[in-house]
Amino acid sequence: MSVFVRESTGLVREVGSFRLLLMSIGYNGFLTIPFIYLAGLYLYGAGAIAYIALVVSWLMFIPGALIWYYITRQYPRTAGDYVYFSRLNPPIGFAAWFNFTVGEMLYDAVLVYFAIVQLGTVMQALNNPLASVVLNPRNEFILAVILIIVLIMVNVVSARAGLTMFAVMSLAALATFVASAVYVLLLPRGIIESSLGIEYLKALNEANKASVTGGLYGLFGMAAFTTAVWAYVNYPVTIGGEIKRDRLTALLGVIGMFALGGSFFALFITAFLKGFGLRFFIGASYMSAYGVDNGYVLVNPGADLALIHTPIAIVLAYSSVLWYIAPVTGVIIQISRYLLAFSMDRVLPRVFSYVSLRTHSPVVAHLVDLVITVTLMYILILTPLSTALLYAINLDALVLLVFTFMASMLLALVMHARGVTKLNVNRRALVTLDVIYLAVLSIFAYYWLTQSQYYLLITGNPLQLLAESSAIFVIGLTIFTVVSYIRRREGVPLTLTYMEIPPE
Repeated sequence: MSVFVRESTGLVREVGSFRLLLMSIGYNGFLTIPFIYLAGLYLYGAGAIAYIALVVSWLMFIPGALIWYYITRQYPRTAGDYVYFSRLNPPIGFAAWFNFTVGEMLYDAVLVYFAIVQLGTVMQALNNPLASVVLNPRNEFILAVILIIVLIMVNVVSARAGLTMFAVMSLAALATFVASAVYVLLLPRGIIESSLGIEYLKALNEANKASVTGGLYGLFGMAAFTTAVWAYVNYPVTIGGEIKRDRLTALLGVIGMFALGGSFFALFITAFLKGFGLRFFIGASYMSAYGVDNGYVLVNPGADLALIHTPIAIVLAYSSVLWYIAPVTGVIIQISRYLLAFSMDRVLPRVFSYVSLRTHSPVVAHLVDLVITVTLMYILILTPLSTALLYAINLDALVLLVFTFMASMLLALVMHARGVTKLNVNRRALVTLDVIYLAVLSIFAYYWLTQSQYYLLITGNPLQLLAESSAIFVIGLTIFTVVSYIRRREGVPLTLTYMEIPPE
């Protein structure tokens, strides 16, 4: 049998605690989720529920944040979450995080597209004649391609430049996000009402048609719109091989982001609800759901700022494009690191693990991501297959919730209960966290599966949706099985690979 020897990744530990905090904030979904949250108010935003759900949803995900903090602290490796779960059980661990990587590719493509659409939407709200030019499908594709090429090529040229760009972009996005909330919070309601004029009155009138559900069911229903925020606290462990090894870095990157992100997200939602009024957004979300006039524009915080028409509001409205670009800047780094880790474990071809000695960048992984992202955007924007791809993209949220996070936590619960933790944490404490976190995820999965038309913007019975969303996970299991057979024939069984922790 051949002797198995690992190489080092070639990546460099140079991300400190403050930069990691900024990057975690830029990656986390709270910069873009306000649109989704506000768009759901016509369903469950009764009275104080619109505010209480912000706090409740945040508290519910504390167990998940703690679990990811422990993994980040003890697995400072590239794609450390994949490394951890795959060492608990190689085939399940690989399939779950292969599922995540493909899902993030879909997310990456749609976020780039949304950034361009957001630009066009703000221009449309301002009656800018160039809005129709930007929102022309061919031009949307051209602008999206230019944007993704620039972002990925910066990373190809230098991993350090890519990480720095992400931190700077995150800081700019966060600053304008908070500034928008503070501006709206301080603005007198009269100015907002007079600026929006007839559109404001339309929203109030449509609010009368909405049948808003309250109670505990409504509270959890409203909270379920935040799942795409709080499940995603795993960015620090994704680039674990590039962060400086100290407790403060992991603490700020996961717990710090979770605490600050919750505060900023709550501030933003509260500011817009107070500034424009809850009934305005109930009406706007109802209009958006039923395609009434400018409902999509009115429920969009960036467009709402544009409609105020003051110079500050206009600048902040255009800055909302950054809220979409910042996560993209992080996701392209994340995807390359997972591809690198899969390759280092010999499941994907070795070419994916190529890291330039000069730039410290996983060049091939980035270029593959570029080709896939551009292809997905082309299908989404310019081909008849866009309907099928859009269905897949909407399903993507369920794909990640069930077949990455829930699958990983179920695996962790089984192994932790059996005494296999691979973490320096009390076993009973881990099992308790696993159970609570799985229960939380299950509540939200229930809403997503039974009311997919609201949360996923697609229709289908729960069993059908689960079967469809399992496809990537099943493909991952198949890839692992086939490659395991090939490696065994080559004399380097994958079982040896997964007995090791990847090198620095």
